[in-house]
Amino acid sequence: MEKQRIVLFGHFGSGNIGNDSTLEAAIQNIPKYLPDAEIICVCNGPKVIAERFHIPTLPFDISESKNEIKSANRSVARVKRLSKRVVDEIQFWLDRPAWFRGAEQFIVVGTGAVDDMGVQRAWNAPYDLYKWCKCAKLGGAKVIFLSVGAGPIVDPLSRILMLRALRLADYRSYRETFALDYLRSVGFDTTGDQLYPDLVFSLQGYFCGSIPKPATPANTVGLGLLNYYGWRHDPSIGEHIYQEYIGKIKQFVAWLLDHGKTVRLIVGDDTDRRPFDEIVEYVRGSKNDAWQGRLIAQECSTVGELFDQLAQTDILVASRFHNVLSALMLERPVISIGYHEKNVALMREMGLDKYCQHIEQFTVESLIQQFQEYEDAGDQTISKIHAQLENYRRLLDEQYQKIFLDERNFK
Repeated sequence: MEKQRIVLFGHFGSGNIGNDSTLEAAIQNIPKYLPDAEIICVCNGPKVIAERFHIPTLPFDISESKNEIKSANRSVARVKRLSKRVVDEIQFWLDRPAWFRGAEQFIVVGTGAVDDMGVQRAWNAPYDLYKWCKCAKLGGAKVIFLSVGAGPIVDPLSRILMLRALRLADYRSYRETFALDYLRSVGFDTTGDQLYPDLVFSLQGYFCGSIPKPATPANTVGLGLLNYYGWRHDPSIGEHIYQEYIGKIKQFVAWLLDHGKTVRLIVGDDTDRRPFDEIVEYVRGSKNDAWQGRLIAQECSTVGELFDQLAQTDILVASRFHNVLSALMLERPVISIGYHEKNVALMREMGLDKYCQHIEQFTVESLIQQFQEYEDAGDQTISKIHAQLENYRRLLDEQYQKIFLDERNFK
């Protein structure tokens, strides 16, 4: 009997720790239900994922390496590159469906797979999503969107491509109610679609030892930074947004240090280097001797390193969704300064929505007030988080059983 082939798809291996933790959760859990399955990953960082998880990988763009070589040669005319791209795309559509004939399932694995934040052109991520889903469908594989985020999709062409990809699915589930609400608002039929927690809540292996209980009042404050320029993530039009954000963060850091706290910087993506470096320079370049030695700024590039650093905090203030989520998994109090409704939805389910602010509208005064309220709340916050975590793990086990053991759940 041939092994079942499961193809996982997503933006993995490109420096986003939250995305990679989502993939790791799927890779850990598939063998529990399909012990003999062959797992293949299609992603934008195939070399990183192959080395980390020891599985076969493919890039989104099969001609990626060739295009890199040619684009590096400045003597090559643009028209030749375009012609080569057209030929490669035709070849992809001719060959890829046949490759899928040996695959059982094509799974779009969690993350914000169905929004266009930071997407500059519809022919990049939105088109990649559509063409891989379509070829999987043509090849006879079941197409699954598993606990994904959806919306907003601002660009009209990106919306067309992403919604067409969603319509190809045999099974769809979303990680927050906002996704369902958004899809209905743009006329997408969500009949039969499911709501399940983010896959990272099913991650295993990082909580075996004794995790220190957060101190009350907090001594060490985790600060999750974000290199943010607005939804389009375009510095040329969003620099003023970044400057306003980093200015407020510096004020909050100053308040924390003035009140005797230790600040540990937390990053969730390689692209967050700019705010990381600016806060380090701000603190170490100050003339305040009392601040020195109370800023911890360590490198972080893997899921394990992220959890290790978060476990050494007593509270987290962060913007990235998976920084917020990972701290909650360690039963840490969290203040969210998010750019997307997904943060609010998660915090609301934890009973913590009053500790949310939007990244473009937050005030330092409100941040300080929320921080002080947490210190007064004591263990009540932790008990809320603990109860919901148990519920999330149970629900995700239920979903894995649905898609891997019971074909009645497919459309």
